[in-house]
Amino acid sequence: MPKRKVAETISPDELLTLADAMGCRTQQDLAARLGVTQPRVSQILSGSYPLKPGPLLNLVRELQARYAAGRRGES
Repeated sequence: MPKRKVAETISPDELLTLADAMGCRTQQDLAARLGVTQPRVSQILSGSYPLKPGPLLNLVRELQARYAAGRRGES
């Protein structure tokens, strides 16, 4: 089976979906969970500073996998 290619960034909508799944109600909440500043979250969500491959994107991907698995288990 071919390996699925993972996007090299994350869309603002994907990040908002993750924030909601993690229970983050504000950009400050999300920033604290990701270990970044609120202005940085704002830049990511506005599209002015997309995530690049690296530790932060890796963390976001891990969180997406964790919270997606949790949603599958809720059914």
